[in-house]
Amino acid sequence: MPYFSGSLICLVCSVILVSAVMVAGCSSGQAPVHAVGTPVTPDAGTDAILIKGFAFSPATITVSTGTAITWTNQDGASHAIVSDTGAPEAFSSDPLGQNGVFRFTFTHPGTYNYHCSIHPSMKGTVIVTA
Repeated sequence: MPYFSGSLICLVCSVILVSAVMVAGCSSGQAPVHAVGTPVTPDAGTDAILIKGFAFSPATITVSTGTAITWTNQDGASHAIVSDTGAPEAFSSDPLGQNGVFRFTFTHPGTYNYHCSIHPSMKGTVIVTA
């Protein structure tokens, strides 16, 4: 039976731990991002916007205060969602790769215009009612 030193075992355990942390990733709670190829289904109680063909679908959505919107990028290109200046609450995502997801809960009524900061011609609107 081969002999392994304690330092080698410690090194292997450290590599496994670091790999697990990297796979788990981190998020702010508002913008979970999923690995490429991981299909994502929005949670119950959320409304969904797809990013497909360099457009937000639907381009305009109306929801009640307290609703979470989930954006899912179905394009091969990365996109980043950013609220326009003057929105009742500011929000933004990190760049989302294919199948990447961003979720934001709207807690104030109003009209939220937003765009893709990577492709500014991509625009959408969330209307939040009281």
